[in-house]
Amino acid sequence: MNLKPLPMLNTQRIPPDEPRLRLKSDGSLEIGKPGGQIEFAFQVLGRRFEANTRPTAAGMVLQLSAEIGPVPYSADGDGVRAAAFAVIDTSQLMDGMRLVISHHRQIYCIGKAMLKDGWKQNDVLSASARLALTAKPYLQMLSEILPKRPPWTH
Repeated sequence: MNLKPLPMLNTQRIPPDEPRLRLKSDGSLEIGKPGGQIEFAFQVLGRRFEANTRPTAAGMVLQLSAEIGPVPYSADGDGVRAAAFAVIDTSQLMDGMRLVISHHRQIYCIGKAMLKDGWKQNDVLSASARLALTAKPYLQMLSEILPKRPPWTH
């Protein structure tokens, strides 16, 4: 196997046009946006959650969001619609997560968590997992309630 070295690794500096890579004073490479901001995505029960960190006056905050699907139509049945709204209403009691309805009548699962000073990347992953696991029972109930629609009907 003949591997060629990457030109960037052959130099002592990171190219100035690459803001996501920073060489720390101890020689390690830091990846991500300046200020420690991180963006990533993962799946729970077939739903794609997008996560990011952002600085606030109170400290760094982790935010999560996932599109769940459309609000059931009246034609889907009053029981289906009432059950979906009951799950959405009850989700307001979750710690850090909740289900919401957008202006376009889409159901989203959103949440946030404060990160302690001195947080590390594994703290972000742990907080993401905790939030997603908090929402999991509600997502399971919605997946049983919401009508199955073909993926092209978004």
